[in-house]
Amino acid sequence: MTCYSGKVWDGEGFSDGHVIVEGGRVVSVGDGMPRDSVYVGHIMPGLTDGHTHIGDAGLRLDRRYSLEELVAPPDGLKHRYLRETPPERIESDMRDYARRLRESGVARFLDFREGGVEGAGIIRRAAPDAVVLGRPVSKEFDPNEMDALLDIADGVGISSISDLPGPYADAMADAAHRRGKFVAIHVSERVREDFGRVLSLEPDLVVHMCEATDSDLRACADADIPAVVCASSNVYFGRVPPLRRMCDAGVSFSVGTDNAMLAPPDIFAEARFMSRIAEEQGCPDSAAVHALVAGGNKLLLSRRALRGKEWDGLPVITGEDILSGPVVRPN
Repeated sequence: MTCYSGKVWDGEGFSDGHVIVEGGRVVSVGDGMPRDSVYVGHIMPGLTDGHTHIGDAGLRLDRRYSLEELVAPPDGLKHRYLRETPPERIESDMRDYARRLRESGVARFLDFREGGVEGAGIIRRAAPDAVVLGRPVSKEFDPNEMDALLDIADGVGISSISDLPGPYADAMADAAHRRGKFVAIHVSERVREDFGRVLSLEPDLVVHMCEATDSDLRACADADIPAVVCASSNVYFGRVPPLRRMCDAGVSFSVGTDNAMLAPPDIFAEARFMSRIAEEQGCPDSAAVHALVAGGNKLLLSRRALRGKEWDGLPVITGEDILSGPVVRPN
């Protein structure tokens, strides 16, 4: 049993305290610094990467691509790669990427998984601890396919309301709600989308919101729907996440690395990039740290089965610069 003391995350910020690790797991979190503890700096729960697409981890880009060229379904480069690459190769690349995410301090990640039932099965084998948000492949909604998908996946990851006929998106969301599972959706990444229509799907979380209006952001905050910001991916495609407007509207947001072909499996690097944008836009100094630590956990707390798991497993410990990355991964 080892006791680590320092500035411990208490749900809102850091205060003096300690965590006790035994057998590779956190067994208690408390105030004060016991005499037999090791002082190590800032201590926080294992982090959540709020949005990934790790299926394209093996794709190497030969030039710069537009959003439509690279990821638009059904024939963007990524989707062609997923169709044409042997499943065992995709699974191997995903397993390696997931391992590297864990080594960077990520305890769990929410993956929008393409490929229907087969795709969900691949990520379950490659990364059993992933929160899998699946996507059916049938051109028309098939309730049997959806049930089989939700037997494996933790919920649905909808590409966007612009990509799907309205009844299809409604049917996906309804099926997930009936099973008590997540509904997540990309929103206003490339163009502004009707946020009222998004709200009608009752999502647990939204991703991007780059082109959202102030009214959209207020509606998101009023509905207490957390957003995931993928800053480096957004900037790659010529968009800048509206962090200051999100803060002003009261939107809770977290950090996502997005497509594995674009981002290294390093959530601290992503948070540092977000921090630079937040500083440029005049956000509060703590915005990026709060997104990194608290924002990710809020994504999971919307589902009763995941409540109370903020400190499940090992803590992440950093030095005085919280965004510098983990300096200790206790065994």
